[in-house]
Amino acid sequence: MTPAAPVRPSPLAFRVFLGGQSVSLIGDGLAILAIPLLVLEVSGSPYAAVLAAIPRTVGYLLVGLPAGALVDRLNPRNVMLTMDVVRFAVFLSLAVLAATSQLAVPVILALAFVAAGAGVFFETALTVAVRDLVEEERLVRTNSLLEAANQSAQIVGPGLVGVLSALWGLQVALLVNACTFAVSFISVLHVLRGKGRSSRAPSPPLREALRGVRGDLVEGFRCLRSLRVVLVVTCLQASANLFLAVGYLLVFYLRDTLHLGASEASAVVAAGGIGGVLGTAVALRLGRRMRHETLIALSAACLGTTLASLGVATSLVPLLVLNLLLGGSTVTAVVLIRTLRQRLVPRALLGRVTATAKVAALAASPVGALAGGALTTLNHGNPRPVFLAAGLLSVLTTAAAWTLGLRTGSHSPSGTEQGPSAPGTSASPVTGGDGAVEAP
Repeated sequence: MTPAAPVRPSPLAFRVFLGGQSVSLIGDGLAILAIPLLVLEVSGSPYAAVLAAIPRTVGYLLVGLPAGALVDRLNPRNVMLTMDVVRFAVFLSLAVLAATSQLAVPVILALAFVAAGAGVFFETALTVAVRDLVEEERLVRTNSLLEAANQSAQIVGPGLVGVLSALWGLQVALLVNACTFAVSFISVLHVLRGKGRSSRAPSPPLREALRGVRGDLVEGFRCLRSLRVVLVVTCLQASANLFLAVGYLLVFYLRDTLHLGASEASAVVAAGGIGGVLGTAVALRLGRRMRHETLIALSAACLGTTLASLGVATSLVPLLVLNLLLGGSTVTAVVLIRTLRQRLVPRALLGRVTATAKVAALAASPVGALAGGALTTLNHGNPRPVFLAAGLLSVLTTAAAWTLGLRTGSHSPSGTEQGPSAPGTSASPVTGGDGAVEAP
């Protein structure tokens, strides 16, 4: 049976959708600082504040894989709507409890982990929804815009928390945070009510979806193994995160090794955020002209070279330039890797493969951070060799990835080539695994 032509939302509806997701990302940026500040305000314990800063990573490691399987079984837009409601309720509850002075650290941490888990489901569903909503030739543009909003939110969000807290109190910042998810909910609902409503069969009941999660995960791993380019890129991303984790030593390196002042150290760190925003523009501009595998390899090689160069830089200007390049090359690779998965992975398996790749990348980060800290300690507090070694190893793994799969690849910028499908699925970017149109 020939699938019907995909139904796309109107340009106005799609702009509303992107705008809502940009506001939602500001909410994520607000939470980066709001939750730790709230814990400090209640307890005054730096240890508790550290715990409050890790729910996002831990949440992905705990629920990332089942989230991918469930998103593949359910309608991704319905998942996004539900998770926006959950996050709105969490931050509204925190705002109310903060205003009435009824908060305790265990309650804050529990709610923070709930919000983080909801964020995992939302991000996974968003990746699938973007594939459904966007023509293949516009995937790079859309992913670049979303990542630019994400990078900007990580800069703007914490600053906005500081301003709101100083003027009206932390509970107002939490209330604003809740409102960002309400805006996201409205934008997703607007798209659902428009011309792009899904023509697929209704999603199965949640109990039925949960029953098949284990088998779905196995199928997702098999799909990842069968798609050589996607597998190589996933391994490259995990190894890059492993080596990039030495970046947690950057502030220590700037202050204790190079003896830079607080303002200079802050400028170097901020340069990385600015580089991230610029990296989305690079991905957008070059992603239309070059093979994505080539650009990913170049970005990863730049990342490794820059990381090694940080270990020999001694003055402010080179450090600013290097961290800007590090942030830019990292984000360029992220945008192109996400687009590559959306184009090559069969629609019915995209959630699982995306979640598996994200879990692998996030799991590598704490391992790299711990190893970097331990090696620096063994080297009498000198992180220079750690930066040099991490950069060199990153370049070597990039060369290996190029040889093993990125050099030949199976993808071109025009998107005419597709990877192999899992059994019983279609690799078409506009159809689901059952051959039915999966449009918004």
